[in-house]
Amino acid sequence: MATTATVIEFTDDDISPLVERMDALTRRGDGWINIGPGLTPEEFAALPTRSTVAKWVSGRGPAVPMATWTPASTKGRGSPAQIGLAHGTGPNALERLKDAGLSLPSGWQKKQDHAKNGIVAELPATVDHEAVIGWLLAAISELSDRVAAGPDWIAEAYGG
Repeated sequence: MATTATVIEFTDDDISPLVERMDALTRRGDGWINIGPGLTPEEFAALPTRSTVAKWVSGRGPAVPMATWTPASTKGRGSPAQIGLAHGTGPNALERLKDAGLSLPSGWQKKQDHAKNGIVAELPATVDHEAVIGWLLAAISELSDRVAAGPDWIAEAYGG
């Protein structure tokens, strides 16, 4: 069964459409949301392209960071909510974020910080969705070395 994305456009000043969708997916306990900068067609066209082979053998992630959020699930054994952040800035991104004043918030548990596969963290059960979005947008902006991130953002929500 194919899953269709719901596109959510939002800004730094109004994240409420994204918070509402996160709340809905949390109630359902499934789905996910991908979040990234709302690039103009000109910005997107200016991004460097890599061949399929280069993507496969490269030790780096995408040129433009993309975050993913998943709600906690009660299916099967259950799983906590998670965030992921794919980026192309190389290894030890969490250290660079920490140096920029963006340490993982208290209660967030690092699961991965990999040059190609990105950052993955599990979130506490009581995490505030606005806080999650705030940290993710700041981290995307900090790790964006090709384009300026924000104030316009786009998310694709799956499920719910």
